[in-house]
Amino acid sequence: MDLRKIENLIHVADQGSFSKAASVLGIAQSALGRQVRKLEDECGCALLYRNGRGVSLTPDGEKLLERLRPLLRQMDHVVTEFHNDQKSPSGQVTLGLTPTLSHMVGARLVAEVWKQHPRIQLNIITGYSGYVLEWLTNARVDIAVLHDARRSQHIAVDPLAELDLALVSPPQNLSPAARAMRSIRFDQLRDLPLVLPTRNHGLRRTLEHAATQADMPLNIAFEMDALELMKDLVATGMAHTVLGLPAVAREVAAGTLVIRRITHPGLSTRLMLATAASRPTTQAVKIVQGMLRDVLGEMTAAEPYCGGMRMVGK
Repeated sequence: MDLRKIENLIHVADQGSFSKAASVLGIAQSALGRQVRKLEDECGCALLYRNGRGVSLTPDGEKLLERLRPLLRQMDHVVTEFHNDQKSPSGQVTLGLTPTLSHMVGARLVAEVWKQHPRIQLNIITGYSGYVLEWLTNARVDIAVLHDARRSQHIAVDPLAELDLALVSPPQNLSPAARAMRSIRFDQLRDLPLVLPTRNHGLRRTLEHAATQADMPLNIAFEMDALELMKDLVATGMAHTVLGLPAVAREVAAGTLVIRRITHPGLSTRLMLATAASRPTTQAVKIVQGMLRDVLGEMTAAEPYCGGMRMVGK
């Protein structure tokens, strides 16, 4: 049944006249009459009484519109609701972040989303890249930030930011000359005991690739998939680690850890914004993606992150 025919019948019944209804609808009276007659043919009964003073609904016509008016109102409500959602999106968005990024932007991003789009509920869960990738693949998160991830048939990725890597050391284990150094050659890491994340983390893969290229084994004393524990072990003097500069900005400022940029080769890790290729991207997800990029961009342009992190991509 053609929805337009139903709407035209309602206009004729409400106006009590074909001529008045045709004027309101902006169509020819003859065309309007043909549409109503076609609807009557489809229903197999007369829907209107026609007389010299105008038209009125027959009992069958009243019964038909009694049933159809609520459906039409519901359809109008759905369209209006959809339009409102486009203007003010709603829904739950789950974002998977690495520990460093969660520490940097998590609280501010939640506050900005709540302030600008209160109908979007943003949830953040934190883990190393390998775990976050698994969550994305299993639909536990809608958006993920991964280290050095590549596009595949399962995920779509866009470059987000690049972090310089540095050797993080306990100040009490260094000579005054070593503490004053701004950089350290990669081959000088050869004999240092390191605490590193497991191979689930893209940063670990970046280091191992560099070590293979330099034909230099890494002295991995501890494996920890917990950022704060890694930093605690370094602070006690048990080991060194390698991290992006933003991950230890506060500790360096407080003097509890010392960083030296790694050179020859200089090492960095790229953060990638990832979504599942097989799932549609909702308006709410697009908004959170854009706000994440904006918030991160503002933070990387200011202290203490401006020296070791750069936005890339869009």
